[in-house]
Amino acid sequence: MKPYLIIILLLVSKFLNGQSSITNTSSSQNRTAIACSNKNDFSFSFNPCAPALVSFSSNATGYLSIRWDFGDGNVATGTSTVSNNYISQGNYLATLITDYATCSDTVRKTIAVSSQNDNTLITTNDTTICYGQTKRLVSNAGLGSCWSPSTNLNNASSPSPIASPTQTTTYYLNSVVTGNNLISNGNFSAGNTGFSSQYFYTANNTTEGEYYVGPNPQAWYPLHFPCSDHTSGTGNMMMVNGSPGNNVEVWKTTITILPNTNYAFSTWICSISNPNPAQLAFSINGNTIGGLITAGLPTCTWNQFYTMWNSGNATTAIISVINKNTIAFGNDFALDDISFAPITIRRDSVKIIVDSPYININPSFTSCESIPVQLNATGSSNSTFSWVPTTGLSASNILNPIASLSANISYTVSATSLSGCTANANTTVLINPKPIIITSPDTTICFGSSAQLLASGGQTYNWMPDPTLSNVAISNPIATPVATKIYYVMVTGSNTCTSIDSVKVEVRDPANFSISLSQNICAKDSVQLNASGGDIYSWAPASTLSNSGIPSPIATPLTTTTYSVIITDTLCGNTGNLSTTVTTLLLPNIITSKSNDIDCALSQSQLAASGATNYTWDANSSLSNINIANPIALPTVTTKYIVTGTDNNSCSNKDSITVEVNNTNSLNFLMPSAFTPNNDGLNDCFGIKYWGVVSEIEFSVYTRWGERVFFSKDLSPCWNGTYKNIPQNPGIYIYMIKAKTFCDNNVFKKGTFALIR
Repeated sequence: MKPYLIIILLLVSKFLNGQSSITNTSSSQNRTAIACSNKNDFSFSFNPCAPALVSFSSNATGYLSIRWDFGDGNVATGTSTVSNNYISQGNYLATLITDYATCSDTVRKTIAVSSQNDNTLITTNDTTICYGQTKRLVSNAGLGSCWSPSTNLNNASSPSPIASPTQTTTYYLNSVVTGNNLISNGNFSAGNTGFSSQYFYTANNTTEGEYYVGPNPQAWYPLHFPCSDHTSGTGNMMMVNGSPGNNVEVWKTTITILPNTNYAFSTWICSISNPNPAQLAFSINGNTIGGLITAGLPTCTWNQFYTMWNSGNATTAIISVINKNTIAFGNDFALDDISFAPITIRRDSVKIIVDSPYININPSFTSCESIPVQLNATGSSNSTFSWVPTTGLSASNILNPIASLSANISYTVSATSLSGCTANANTTVLINPKPIIITSPDTTICFGSSAQLLASGGQTYNWMPDPTLSNVAISNPIATPVATKIYYVMVTGSNTCTSIDSVKVEVRDPANFSISLSQNICAKDSVQLNASGGDIYSWAPASTLSNSGIPSPIATPLTTTTYSVIITDTLCGNTGNLSTTVTTLLLPNIITSKSNDIDCALSQSQLAASGATNYTWDANSSLSNINIANPIALPTVTTKYIVTGTDNNSCSNKDSITVEVNNTNSLNFLMPSAFTPNNDGLNDCFGIKYWGVVSEIEFSVYTRWGERVFFSKDLSPCWNGTYKNIPQNPGIYIYMIKAKTFCDNNVFKKGTFALIR
């Protein structure tokens, strides 16, 4: 049949079947063409960095012309891959027109161009970091990510880049986010189900065109690598030994979809053998969409392939992964985590606050030895400060401590913010030595004479202002003092540090002769005499002096004595004769006495001292009080007591007395026969007296019926006639005494006495 007849028949056939025609303006000519029976298709992709920039691509081939209408007034011709930058968000009707020799194909799809806010996209919370630190920005990974600004990010297209901001920055993330996966068993966890394949399913691989769902390619075929699945590392994957047949369906499924919806197809692929990596393609409803799916090397490395597609008017999608590698050898691969899901561009943000405390200080300070230096630093507010080391600092937690040092030192001052971030600054304190001054020795001159002073060791000299100096700004001024004087000089070294020293000039003047004042001493005491103003001294009388030829002898006069001294100033030829009196005071006459000695009847003795105003007895435990004139003595052995008496002139003297202790005067341990406890101060208490020195005693009083109404192990207490604070009736009572005394070690006495009221 002639070709033009075929064309005519086709046109007539299309017209009779009610098919419409479109106007083709390709090559600037209008013509009517028949719609092609096999529809083309196109895919697209969003740029997360520019969500309004959409790239379109078609796998159509053999066309005479190709045209794009992006639905916003922009068009493009002549290429199967184009991009359009939409000026605003919205839904746009994108149209692809391909013209062939016998027909024209038109594909229209509504493309949603939008970016939605999603505060769950970034999992990293707003964070504060210190200056110089980094922070990983973690997000829920989409099919494509773009962070802005990209400054200080190691990879702005990574879902989790590392940020190194130098100042507080808000990072924005645009990501192509997928919705629910419409593929059943996309991770092959359920085994060989939910899909179909034109390959042969076998548990043991023997030839091309076979596949298996399992966890280990090497177990399926020994020469494959033992790769693990992409989902969990231990689960199933689809393992394929590809055949050389082109366009063979490796994997296929059919799903229900929504019209005019943006979808993304995604799969993960890896090579399970070295040679001839697999080449696959993605097909929807019979049209190849997107580029090749390539399993690269090295083996067991999972790579993701994805492409975007709009459903247009379709409500069903037949999705296939088809083989494009026609080389038989090799072409062994695995698929996992196959996904077909609606997509949106989502936007989220995270703020990284850069905490940058600052601290500044001069790099060095200079001071002189022993001169404190103020260290002034400036730092950020709301910070705490610390100095290291703390040597010589008045405080280590303030900005401006004072350093008192004797040697050079380096400090580090730190500012720590409320977030714990730290900034440091360093400074060095240089300590210059003071000049070492050498001065002329102290000197003595005569009244009306002069002396030349001398200082050395520095660059400049400054004597304290004084009218008796010839020049205060030289190192060797002439001094003409009228009285003894100390001159001070400040010496400044080449490093501007200063030292101060002095020179004493003593002026010899007859009026300067002196002697100590008259004074009193107690007899037998000594006193030091003092004279001054010369260099030769002669004291008289010399007999009671320690040395009559020195300015300060010790005098020990027996009676009141007047001492004179001749003072000679050999330097100036002056002589003086001065005197002073030492009055000798008599010592008090201390007389001691005692009331009695200690015997079998008397246990204590009253001592007495007289002749002074204050008394001190030598420490002795048997005295009632050592600081009174008349203490009670309770010795158990013969004892000598010494007392020191002091009069109103502070002169002291001593005396002593001995208290004898013996076993004479035994009274056979007598007891009274009656007592009258009527509180008249006479015979009110029944007790033991005149038993001498008692070392142990048990003293009891009983009624006639044997009831004990009094008991004591001490010699001092006596019975006052009461029992349990109740006065007892008059009558006869019994006493019983067991004792050890100075005169008898085994005393037992029992008797009766009368209580009379």
